[in-house]
Amino acid sequence: MSLSFLDETAHRPWPLPSRRWVQVQEWHDLLFAHWPLEPAKLVDLLPKELELDTRDGQAWVGVVPFRMVGVRLRGMPALPRLSAFPELNVRTYVRHEGRPGVWFFSLDAASTLAVRVARAWYGLPYFHARMMCEERRGTWFYASERDGGGKPASFRGWYRPT
Repeated sequence: MSLSFLDETAHRPWPLPSRRWVQVQEWHDLLFAHWPLEPAKLVDLLPKELELDTRDGQAWVGVVPFRMVGVRLRGMPALPRLSAFPELNVRTYVRHEGRPGVWFFSLDAASTLAVRVARAWYGLPYFHARMMCEERRGTWFYASERDGGGKPASFRGWYRPT
């Protein structure tokens, strides 16, 4: 399979990594829910080298529930009960040296192994949570209750694509 589209990088604010990819993952059934906030309420929560990215004078906090599927290291098979799990990200939009990015306040996952690996390898603020993600008659239902460190956090929501 040709990956010539990877050679087209002019639209990217960041260069592609120089080393080979090491992990496979698919994201399914995502919901991108956003709420506007006054920038002053978020700016002190970011590292000093990041600038809050705003639109129409507002900062935006996103809550993104989804299902991870086929999570595995390159060349390895997906393992039952380890390679698929729900995840919930809480994030905002930032800029670094003028280039856009995303800052994760927290990432909750229903996989203890994924939480441990992501914290150790990537230094990301992952937390273990009891989670549910299911589809009923075209509507997706999500529930998350953090149970592994960090501040208590929970989420309940549903959506139907239109």
